[in-house]
Amino acid sequence: MSKRILYIAMMVICSLSAKAQTMADADAMYKQFMLMRADTSFTKEQIYVKALECTRAYKAILTATPSGADGFDKCKSVLTSLYPFLKGGAGHSSQEHKDSLAMVFAKTAIGVAMMKEMQNEGLRKDNYYPQLVYFVAARTYNAEQYDDAIVYLKEYMDVTDVSQHPRVLQFLKEAEAIVSQRKKSEEEFVDIYKGVPDFDVFAKASIEKSMNEWKVKDPYETIEEYKLRVNEETAKKKQEELQKILMDEYVQRFAKQMDIHNLQIKPYDAENQSFLIETPYGDIVLPVPRENNEARDFAENWSSVKVYNQNFVISNRKLALAGLTFSTPAGKIYTYNNQKALAYNETQVDANFAEIDYGMLANSKGSENKAKIGKKEVVVGVSDVDVNIPKGKGHNEKTFAVIIANEDYTSVPTVPMAGNDGRVFAQYCEQTLGLPKENILQYPNATYGKMIRAVQDITNIASAYNDIRVIFYYAGHGIPNESTRDAFLLPIDADGSQTEACYPLKKLYGELSGLGAKQVVVFLDACFSGSTGEGGTLMANARGVALVARQERPTGNLIVFSAASDDQTAFPYKDQGHGMFTYYLLKKLQSSKGNVTLGDLGQYIIDNVKQKSVVLNRKLQTPTVTCSSDLTGDWKSIKLNK
Repeated sequence: MSKRILYIAMMVICSLSAKAQTMADADAMYKQFMLMRADTSFTKEQIYVKALECTRAYKAILTATPSGADGFDKCKSVLTSLYPFLKGGAGHSSQEHKDSLAMVFAKTAIGVAMMKEMQNEGLRKDNYYPQLVYFVAARTYNAEQYDDAIVYLKEYMDVTDVSQHPRVLQFLKEAEAIVSQRKKSEEEFVDIYKGVPDFDVFAKASIEKSMNEWKVKDPYETIEEYKLRVNEETAKKKQEELQKILMDEYVQRFAKQMDIHNLQIKPYDAENQSFLIETPYGDIVLPVPRENNEARDFAENWSSVKVYNQNFVISNRKLALAGLTFSTPAGKIYTYNNQKALAYNETQVDANFAEIDYGMLANSKGSENKAKIGKKEVVVGVSDVDVNIPKGKGHNEKTFAVIIANEDYTSVPTVPMAGNDGRVFAQYCEQTLGLPKENILQYPNATYGKMIRAVQDITNIASAYNDIRVIFYYAGHGIPNESTRDAFLLPIDADGSQTEACYPLKKLYGELSGLGAKQVVVFLDACFSGSTGEGGTLMANARGVALVARQERPTGNLIVFSAASDDQTAFPYKDQGHGMFTYYLLKKLQSSKGNVTLGDLGQYIIDNVKQKSVVLNRKLQTPTVTCSSDLTGDWKSIKLNK
């Protein structure tokens, strides 16, 4: 038997008892892991998965073994040796876009490090550990798994200097508030539905009884007739019929017990002309027009508004509101209907009247309504480059744009207006530069994995075409490695403390130059000094001192427009709702209707950004244009719209 076949056989045997019950089982699994490491025929993922299985086995044994007992120290030693493979598995899976598997590896690694038995092994002091914890914390938070998120956010705060990441504390407070409110809601929920069974409990016995009776063969029925009557398709239809009957019965029987009380009205959303009403059965959106002060009167007389005609449907196994009528003292009638596609955004205006910040409201899951209750970001007043976007004459079917706009960072300060930068630049690509809409690839708030996907997408496109042109646009944070000074683009899920989780600028240039494109024009509205546009720093040890990143030279057919030089900061232009670099890029495209050479475009951006920054920020910001030495011909005469 070959060594390869022997290992596969061992894997099968071990997989049958993945949950090792004895030390001997765990040791056999670990031995197999060591053999796999020495065999180059196994992939990284196979080795990492086997390390995961071994970790689970030894962790279970360690948890059940008293301190000082046989095997206690051995389990700790093996778990310490396996820990690096769990980290490796998390990183490898993330790069392969297997986020679920990456989470399994990361959670297991953190679980080992947090064990009380492992506290003296130094795993939580590992330099990569905080990044691993944040990876899990961010994803559990974004997935609304707030109980888990609280655990990981607290762990992150324990192993890092939280003063460097103030937003983490904000996320923790928000998660704790959500969990607290949810528990309170669950208590109220239980009281509301007291005596009302879940629909599946109510219906199960009746459906099973009816289906069993239906499946019985009639003695006067032939086999062929029985097969036509009783089969998978007819069984499904029968179940649907029974369920519909029982749903109607369930609603009619229990809806009369439901009480409409404790309704809370939220501030009016003038854009969508609607109120958000909090009910014991979930949030609903009620349309009330602005005309003739109807909305204002409705809110001012809220305490006297009467509700009736409540209708219910079944949602998430419970009764949920399908319709409700509101009547004001003046006799005005307003009706909620869960089938109407409505929208509501809660609005809070800043004191300086600079922006409107829309907070996220929880979607009403209980009533399965079509209302969109969410978050919206706009700037009060419209920039002059956001309107009157000119229509270009050209058609660029073979030009593709990659647009990455990173604004909402999870552990470092946001990049104000970066999202708007990306959105409006995409409009100019389509309307002014003539790119087909499908040629514009947008990646707002890109994680490390999404940034890898963006480059892979354009690589795949380039391999399918000949002689394409590429526009690569990035708005967001840049950061240098404090030791090497190498420059990196910062994904939204990284904090810069570990540049291994950031996208190297050198790598980006190499990949873009390797596309084989006729030309690649890169716009970077970012700086690589570690400074932020608000005067802070992204660097853990820089103490507010900006660093000069190593200047990467573009290769191939690249022309790179950068927002700032050396240790300068790329500032926002708040009055216009854009980054200053992007604003003047768009301004020139607008005034020229896209018919501008790269030479003229670059000089215009450099002159105007340099002058405006000195006036507004009292600091220099000098954009640069750098061309690859491999590029033939006069790059300054190239136009984006041709």
